[in-house]
Amino acid sequence: MLNDDFDLSGPAETGAGPSGSGATPTSRTKSKRLTSDVWQCFDVVEMTLPDGTVGPRAKCKFCPKNYTTTKGGTGHLRRHMQKCMPKHVQVPNTTQTQLQRHPDGSVTTWHYDAAHARECLARYIAQTDQPINFGDCVFFQEFITSAFCPQMQIVSRTTTRNDLIKMFKTQRDDLTAELQHLTVSIALTSDIWNACSKQDYLCVTGHYLDSECRIQKKILGFRPMDFAHTADNIFAVILSVLETYDITHRILSITLDNASANTKSIALFTERNIPQAGGYFFHQRCACHIINLVVQSGLKKVSNRIERIRDAISWIGSSNPRFQEFGRHCTLNGLRPRRFQTDMPVRWNSTYLMLKNCLEYDTTISGFYNMKLAESGCPPAQSLTPDDWYVAKIFVEFLQVFYNATVTLSGVYYPTSSQAIHQIVEMSDMLNTYREDDLLGDAVVAMETKFKKYWSEMPFLYALGVIVDPRIKLAGLEYLLEFTGNKLSIDYSEQITDIRNKLFEVFSIYERRFGGIHTEPSPEPDRQPLPTSWSILKRRKKDKSASSSSSTTRSAASSGAELNRFLEAQFDADENTENFDLLLWWKTYSYRYPVLSHLARDILVIPVSTVSSEQAFSTSGRIIEPRRNCLTPEMVEVLICIRDWEHARKRMQNETVDEQFIQNFSNLYVDEGSASNQVQN
Repeated sequence: MLNDDFDLSGPAETGAGPSGSGATPTSRTKSKRLTSDVWQCFDVVEMTLPDGTVGPRAKCKFCPKNYTTTKGGTGHLRRHMQKCMPKHVQVPNTTQTQLQRHPDGSVTTWHYDAAHARECLARYIAQTDQPINFGDCVFFQEFITSAFCPQMQIVSRTTTRNDLIKMFKTQRDDLTAELQHLTVSIALTSDIWNACSKQDYLCVTGHYLDSECRIQKKILGFRPMDFAHTADNIFAVILSVLETYDITHRILSITLDNASANTKSIALFTERNIPQAGGYFFHQRCACHIINLVVQSGLKKVSNRIERIRDAISWIGSSNPRFQEFGRHCTLNGLRPRRFQTDMPVRWNSTYLMLKNCLEYDTTISGFYNMKLAESGCPPAQSLTPDDWYVAKIFVEFLQVFYNATVTLSGVYYPTSSQAIHQIVEMSDMLNTYREDDLLGDAVVAMETKFKKYWSEMPFLYALGVIVDPRIKLAGLEYLLEFTGNKLSIDYSEQITDIRNKLFEVFSIYERRFGGIHTEPSPEPDRQPLPTSWSILKRRKKDKSASSSSSTTRSAASSGAELNRFLEAQFDADENTENFDLLLWWKTYSYRYPVLSHLARDILVIPVSTVSSEQAFSTSGRIIEPRRNCLTPEMVEVLICIRDWEHARKRMQNETVDEQFIQNFSNLYVDEGSASNQVQN
């Protein structure tokens, strides 16, 4: 605190200096009262001037510095006071103390920090897809200063942009350091997106296990594609991203869609010796894209019936008066009035959701639509029939399995490579069930043909994904492939032998790399629900051939004692049937299988779909909207990456695009009270 003799009322009367020493501001003029508040920090003293004369100088009371008093006013004294006084004088705080509670429960005094506030604002803008000039809005500033923090200062667009770039570089450096210290390999997914700004972008996403054996997903790059989508250009952009993080030597796999240029680019990676583990897992085709091709081939066969339903709901919603009349028709039939969203031909799941949400209203839609057609004199051939709705109902039940498979294989925080064969088993069983259906037979045959084109040869990754499941292993894989082959008339017997041989080859690669590593036991793992196809494996327990299949494993390989020891333990479909965490199991038993655990964890981290990269495109669509298409490609990457990294920190990346997509089809009741669901008058 200030001393008791510190005179805050100003200097003494004329003829006395601020300290009462009697010194005057100048010896050549009549002394006058010193009224400025700066004199509470200075004494006027006689000192020898640079020209050798003696004259008055303003000497700071808190430091040795002194300043002139004869010209220039007191601005120079005030600037010194503002810097010096806070260092030496504790000014009483007349405002109420504000407290902040920390995550650990401790409480400290809160002080406003402008730099920290700007950082938080930049992070919020990236997290929630706000415009960069969000902090420059006078109404936002009024809201913050009035309701929360009066000290809040307005932040310009340029300042926010610089803060975002600084944050991006800092977080990218942290991510680079994290990737450099990994003991496991990194799996990639990549896809290309066309923005409304007529600029194409390529997204590269990395998947890896952290120190706690949890799957992490981080966007590594969102780079512009300024040239044609050729194999050379795709390779160049992906390689530039890998070189940014110095991880070209750590890449285990890359999952791409089925474009021919993507397939050709794999050869360029191989020439650079980038693939790890002998390249057995390097190129993975997106399973969800394959499912899309399979279902689209079937939709073409029933398109005429679906087209009539699509035309009906589109016609009903194309006019507000007509939709209001339909709403009253729904009420008369005891149904809540609602709108219906039409599908998008390029997305089969939109057709599935459109039909699923229409089935409850089939009679009401047909009655209203056919009545209006008759009133307008249209031919009866355009009317909806019960057969149309029967096909829609059966097709929805049929597509449910394919829809569930797409959702399951699009997961982020759990292994999808171990789920792929289970979903293939479910889909093959459904194709076999409806192959002879009178109305869906043609569609099923077309889908089965497309299904066999891609999965008559089982991907090695899918096979190993179930082999490393201690409840299945090699014997269980044999039975799952046998079951699928019987349903679709595919002979997998030779492939099983090839898979077994490749398994030991890959294990030998890992044995040379990790053979001398030993780990300590970990706590027992939790449990997770089993896939639906587990009932097939339970039936396998009763088959005596299970034991004979597993007994041939050792004879097929002359090395790999650790792998043989794992495979020879007979699987039990009833073991650990609830909340089984496959990654945690391998972490727990890594001391028992030190080499195989590294192989298993590398396999389980590989995604079988590119959905994780495609999710970035939904975010990009909000960032590069028509009103904001002037953003530079560099700034787009900054915003996309920060948003993804912040969501990764909160483990919120499992909120897939389909969640909002589903809402567009389901929550369309007009009596919900939502402004978006109300009928416009």
